[in-house]
Amino acid sequence: MVVRIRLSRFGCNNKPFYRVMAADSRSPRDGKHLEVLGYYNPLPGQDGGKRMGLNFERVKYWLSVGAQPSEPVQRILFRAGLLPPPPMMVMGRKGGPRDTRPVDPMTGRFLSPEKSPISSQSNASKNDTEAATTTA
Repeated sequence: MVVRIRLSRFGCNNKPFYRVMAADSRSPRDGKHLEVLGYYNPLPGQDGGKRMGLNFERVKYWLSVGAQPSEPVQRILFRAGLLPPPPMMVMGRKGGPRDTRPVDPMTGRFLSPEKSPISSQSNASKNDTEAATTTA
């Protein structure tokens, strides 16, 4: 029996909601499963971020006993920081460079802080004043 970690679709038309499941590879998509490992909501919430929640201990257990994640689940686990990047993501695709920043699984926001425009403006004004003093 080959165990796959894959998504099972719930929700209404045009409003998908997925559960991350450990299931036998021969069972249908929404059929019998072994364990529910988390959820993934691709629709943006009020704050604009995607929502996902994973039970990291159980996901690590299933990966350690040989469960194979599907491609969408592999991308989700990479964004959560549990797996290395998939090979196609490392190579880059036709559309251009991929965003490889880790994402907080509970809020869907990036973990690494981006530079705020205020700090970049203060650095630019500091460089302008230094340039003005050196040329005068």
